[in-house]
Amino acid sequence: MDDCSLGVVCESCWKAIRLIEAPYCSQCGYGFVSKAVSSEGALCGGCRRGLYQFDFARSLGSFQEPLKEIIHQFKYRSHPGLARPLAFRLAAAYMAHRDVLAADLIIPVPLHRWRERQRGFNQAFELSRHFAKLARIPVERHWLLRTRPTKVQAGLSRRERRLNMSGAFAVSKQAKLERKALLLLDDVFTTGATLNECARILKQRGASTVSVLTVARVIRE
Repeated sequence: MDDCSLGVVCESCWKAIRLIEAPYCSQCGYGFVSKAVSSEGALCGGCRRGLYQFDFARSLGSFQEPLKEIIHQFKYRSHPGLARPLAFRLAAAYMAHRDVLAADLIIPVPLHRWRERQRGFNQAFELSRHFAKLARIPVERHWLLRTRPTKVQAGLSRRERRLNMSGAFAVSKQAKLERKALLLLDDVFTTGATLNECARILKQRGASTVSVLTVARVIRE
C-alpha cells in the first residue's frame, strides 16, 4: 500500500485482496490451503468437532496484505470512511453466498461503551449500516450488548479467547429474536471465539439461525 495515503486505498490494492474461494469449509467458510480438497460438503477440523454455535460463516478475503492494512487503517487509525467501500465488497460476498447467509436482520458485533468511546466508532456497526442499504436487510444495533470490557484478543490462545468472551454479551429486553434468521457482522474472524459467544446468546434468546459475515478471515498456512 505504498501508493495509498491514509484513509484512501488505490484501486490496485483493492484488486490485490486475496478473496476466499473454493475449496473452503462448507459450514464456516475456512479456506483450505490445499486445493486438492473437494469443496462439495467438505468440513474443516473445527466444524467436524462441532466447535461453532453459528450455522454458517463466510468472509470476503484472507486476513493478509493488503486487506490487513486496510482494516488496520479503518479500525485503529480512525478512518471510518473506509466502511463504505469495504461494505460494497462485503455485499458482493453476501450475494455470492446468499443461499446460506440469507437473513431477516443484521446484528453488528458490539463494542463495550468505553472502547467505542475511545475509538470513536464501532467498526462492525459502520460496516453494517452501509451493508444494510446494499443488501436491503434491516440492522439492529442495540439488540446485542457487550456487558463488560474484555482483554484485547490479539496474542491470546484459542482457549484464552474463549474464556475472555464468556459472559461478555447479553441480549436487550427490547429484542424480538424469536424465529428470526440473523446475520452477525464483524470485521475479522480469527478463532471465532467472539462470534461464537454472540451466536450462543442470540440462539439462547430464540433466534432460529445465526450466520456470520466478516470482511476478513485468518487462514493459517
